[in-house]
Amino acid sequence: MHSPTAWQAKDLLAVTAVTFALYVLSYFVVWALVTPLQQALLPQITAFASLLFLPHGVRVFATSLAGGRAVPGLVLGELAGNLLFWGPFPSAGVLLAVSLASGSVTWCAFEGLRGLRIHAYYLKTTDEPPAYQHLLLAGILASAANAFLVTAILEGEISGGSVTRILAAFMTGDITGLLAVMLAAPHVLRFLVARSARRD
Repeated sequence: MHSPTAWQAKDLLAVTAVTFALYVLSYFVVWALVTPLQQALLPQITAFASLLFLPHGVRVFATSLAGGRAVPGLVLGELAGNLLFWGPFPSAGVLLAVSLASGSVTWCAFEGLRGLRIHAYYLKTTDEPPAYQHLLLAGILASAANAFLVTAILEGEISGGSVTRILAAFMTGDITGLLAVMLAAPHVLRFLVARSARRD
């Protein structure tokens, strides 16, 4: 019989691995499909942001389903995604700061909403799922916080006149990415509920 600590460690490793894989996969889709189209059709849009950033949708749903357990996978996924698909960054410190900020800010937004009695978590598939407007609100708040944090970290790389455009591009990409994932999420959630029911 496994001790609770061993079980929790295995659970955290599993959540981290799945979150990391989905996050890097979503980064790859953006890099392989969205970025070339954006550069061809809208070259004037900043290279710092994608107008369809699927990883933000993964951030929101991973946090909703796993809570704080999603943070390690999101931070590692952000680090890998930035290294493989998004760089170069001016320094390792900037890369790490951006990855830590982007990987943890969504959980902070969820916790802030929970403090206001707005529940966007779906930690057990047997529970009532959160209202989509709560997930959307959490995603918008996380996007806004992430945009300001990343822009502040990259301040030396961004000209003063383009800050507003970059903030708008960050938030546009995050929200469209979240909406795209939200369209696919019901199918994933139905699968998880059915799997949970079979185990019971």
